[in-house]
Amino acid sequence: MLQTFRFHAFFIVLLLLVSCSVDSSEDSTEIEEVKNKLNEILPKEIELLSVQETDITGFFEVNFEGIEPLYVSSDGNYLVSGDIYLITKDGLVNKSEARRDYQRKTLINNLDTAELITFEPEEIIHNIFVFTDVDCGYCRQFHNQIDSYLELGIKVNYLAYPRAGIGSESFQKIASAWCNDDSNYSLTLLKQGKEIEKNLCADNPVEKHFKLGNAIGVQGTPSIVTDEGKMIPGYLPPQDLLNILSSKS
Repeated sequence: MLQTFRFHAFFIVLLLLVSCSVDSSEDSTEIEEVKNKLNEILPKEIELLSVQETDITGFFEVNFEGIEPLYVSSDGNYLVSGDIYLITKDGLVNKSEARRDYQRKTLINNLDTAELITFEPEEIIHNIFVFTDVDCGYCRQFHNQIDSYLELGIKVNYLAYPRAGIGSESFQKIASAWCNDDSNYSLTLLKQGKEIEKNLCADNPVEKHFKLGNAIGVQGTPSIVTDEGKMIPGYLPPQDLLNILSSKS
């Protein structure tokens, strides 16, 4: 409750501060003004990543680490939280979701593949990235059918997302799998409810994966991200997942 209050209080203060007039008519100057004012009030735990132009006239996009993007009007009078839709003759286009897809695609494609636990089929038709937790029932159900996904040509790249948070028991379990010489087998054992030896190597990527998941909007596990950056939340049986992946390709 305290965290929720602090979160809302932060955005109220943000709205009041950004409402101060931004005098320059140049976009680059306006962006710097917004950046400077945000950095003055941001709590230490919230990092401002960027303030950038959008194709929405009169609004900038503001990106924070681990928080959904916000939009600030260039005159400093409005702060907008939520999705932006473009009205076209063919219907509504979610511009915010398209932007999130692009950001997810960029971040996923920049991953070091050596930091993933990968299950690869003989013939790769689709490539997915799955944020997973070893104590999640649906994650276990997904992994129990891993051979079926592989038979359908779906390459599964696991990223660690211990829902209980950094340093939790789930964190230590999944980090131990990543640190094991046979990480695929160790992860499988954990998904079966079995125990493995605790092994917390210093260079494990679990915290990095967890923060990445928060940054791209992961809210539960499993969360699937496609090569194109589209998010598919929750468990899907192998054939249902294939159907969705085929329709998005």
